Amino acid sequence: MLNEAPEKQKEVKPLTKMRLFRRNTWECFRRAVTPFLMYFFMSLIMIACQAIGNAWARIILGILCILAGAFFNGHLLYHCGVKHYCDFLSGEARRRDVLFGAKDTADHHPEREYRPWKGFVIGFFVGLPVLILGTLSGFFYDRLGGDISGSTGASFSQLALVMLAGWAIVPVTWFGSRTNAEGVPVGLKASPFWSLLFILLPIAVSGVFYIIGALRERDRRLETEARVERVKAAREEARQRAQQEAQQHIQTEEQRKKTLQSKKKK
Repeated sequence: MLNEAPEKQKEVKPLTKMRLFRRNTWECFRRAVTPFLMYFFMSLIMIACQAIGNAWARIILGILCILAGAFFNGHLLYHCGVKHYCDFLSGEARRRDVLFGAKDTADHHPEREYRPWKGFVIGFFVGLPVLILGTLSGFFYDRLGGDISGSTGASFSQLALVMLAGWAIVPVTWFGSRTNAEGVPVGLKASPFWSLLFILLPIAVSGVFYIIGALRERDRRLETEARVERVKAAREEARQRAQQEAQQHIQTEEQRKKTLQSKKKK
């Protein structure tokens, strides 16, 4: 039997500031996962390159891996900016409809709309592991005076930093390692706190390319609208020209008939 019961519509909950904040936070965190994985994969390749004996080769290949991660980061955030700008235009149209009395619907997601600051927040979430693990590693480093060989917490935090965000800590290792009297490495010469500077890379790349993607989509839409207007104007001009030609043809035909009539009368 057919189900004749009317389909229930989802109840639209009021969008409070706290609910919107939670949604925006989750959206930015969700968009940061894929760029983080790109940096993670390039970090694995970067760590593998550190087994090369030549120091300059390790540095050059490491820099290329970091740049490759930044390239994928920019590419992903560019398209994210494009999508969020499309959602922003949809949200603007929906809000205009609501002002004119249309019923609000639950299928719109305001947290997915474009805002210039969202790209930078996404980049911050990409670099969040560096902030946490880099701070822990730097804390143990300064507390133990650079010798972390006897500290499980220091070794674990630094190992986690290398595995999860090698793109931030491996460049610090290029300054060399500390050794004890027996020549065994016990830590880095440079403090892991320097790895915190690399948080600026995903923040800057994500923020800039997110805005660029949105602006490109805006320009593309404006260009499309201008092209449509030009086509409409050309079509209207052609229609008016055809009307004028038809009117001139009618006038010419009437004049010809009048001329023939006058000749017959003569």
